[in-house]
Amino acid sequence: MSIRRRRLLLSGALAVLLAMSVLAIGHLWAPDPPRDPEALVLRVVFVKGMGSPVERPVPDISVYGDGRMVITLPDRRMVTDQRLTYPAYRRVYRDARLAGLAASRTLHGKERMPDAGPTVVTLLAGGRPEVTTVQPGAGGVRAWLINRLIGRLRSLPPGDLRSPPATYRAARMAIIAWRPQETALDPAARVVSWTLRPPPASRQATCTLLTGTDAEAAARLAASAPPGSYWRSGSHLYAVIFRPLLPDEPDCAAATP
Repeated sequence: MSIRRRRLLLSGALAVLLAMSVLAIGHLWAPDPPRDPEALVLRVVFVKGMGSPVERPVPDISVYGDGRMVITLPDRRMVTDQRLTYPAYRRVYRDARLAGLAASRTLHGKERMPDAGPTVVTLLAGGRPEVTTVQPGAGGVRAWLINRLIGRLRSLPPGDLRSPPATYRAARMAIIAWRPQETALDPAARVVSWTLRPPPASRQATCTLLTGTDAEAAARLAASAPPGSYWRSGSHLYAVIFRPLLPDEPDCAAATP
């Protein structure tokens, strides 16, 4: 083994050891997490590098003050609702603070990756949201700690949950609809009948807020067709995005560009 390779391995081992030491010591003094059940405490959003300017998917990870956690699965076809035990919730919050998320900052990557987007993490600290942006390719101990935290949130052991994960049932649904140009239609896409109240007949994207039983009906309709389907209402053809709103998202402002 070359001297240079040994040095790289040694420096990597020391960085991991330092990070683990920070975690162990920091848990002794880190503050307890917020306990307001309506407060958004932690949010993780993986920003698409090459995405539609209209599409705004559900945030990937959201943790609230009662330990409730809403996670979007990687294929974005399902959103799960989970409940952390208090010890697990406290550990998540302390790990987030120890990763440096209690102060807004940007972790820059050493290389440009045009097809990759940043990871944006928001933490409620000191009564206000602090935003950390992790650019693609960012390295160092802070980036390692943030990635470690996200990895743990996406694969929690059963002992960290009060009950098994369930499908998220949104109390509010945002319907983003527009009439696409005929030249832009995908000839292979399926066309499905629209059974809800007709959306506005506009070429521009419009957002309609549905609540209660209307939101439930929209969720069932969304599940009835494959992604990328077009919807026919009367004589008009629409492209539609069904956007379940999270507990902290009251209206269409969270779902529209």
